[in-house]
Amino acid sequence: MIRSLIAAALTLGMASSAFATDKAYFEIKKVTVRDVTEQYPQMDTFAKGANGLSQDCNSQRPLRVKFAGENEIANEVNPLNAIELIVDQIINIGKKIFAVINAGKSVVNLKMDTANALPAGLTCWSDLHGWNIPQSKVYNVVYENGFGMAVVDFSYRVTYTAGGSADGVGKYITNATFMPANLSVAWGFNFDATAVIPSVFNTGSKRDPVAGMQMNMEWKATSPMAYEQATESYFVSGENKLIQLD
Repeated sequence: MIRSLIAAALTLGMASSAFATDKAYFEIKKVTVRDVTEQYPQMDTFAKGANGLSQDCNSQRPLRVKFAGENEIANEVNPLNAIELIVDQIINIGKKIFAVINAGKSVVNLKMDTANALPAGLTCWSDLHGWNIPQSKVYNVVYENGFGMAVVDFSYRVTYTAGGSADGVGKYITNATFMPANLSVAWGFNFDATAVIPSVFNTGSKRDPVAGMQMNMEWKATSPMAYEQATESYFVSGENKLIQLD
């Protein structure tokens, strides 16, 4: 009888210890997000063939620049051969939502998913000119469990090209996107990340439009004992600025 009680106590103790160990492993105790741009090289190319934009970018058609609600034409050209742009109406020609990480695996598209803040009527970013070189920053997200292990280690790049104008009018944004830079997910955990572009807008004036764009990186980390969801938001300006929002 005594032996049976001792055996039962040992079994119960071992089970409790195993449960505590499992719980500590699968719990999420700490989350950090930091700028690690200096650890990654800058990108120096356009994302050609970007989603939503024409790949026939060599038409050399003249621009017929207008403002919303007005009939005046900034450049006197043949309207039948011109690209008609309403420069103060800024729209997103591209994806508003796209997967970056799916079930712990990077989503890599041959035709990159991007968002664009461009004047209404435009179909190809190269019809504008004066673009700045592409800019990017890299951020790192780390989830630690009860043992202090990094169970999710995710770095992502925010990249965009800004400053293009229509015959000197406006400052716009093209090829804005999130891309995975590095990803490590421990056994028993799942990780998903999605890019969301909720809005593009004019932060300038009617006569001098400046594109603005909000970019959100949304992600969730899950395990049998944890569910964590978070969002980091960024503001991109046609004046070639990237700001991480609080």
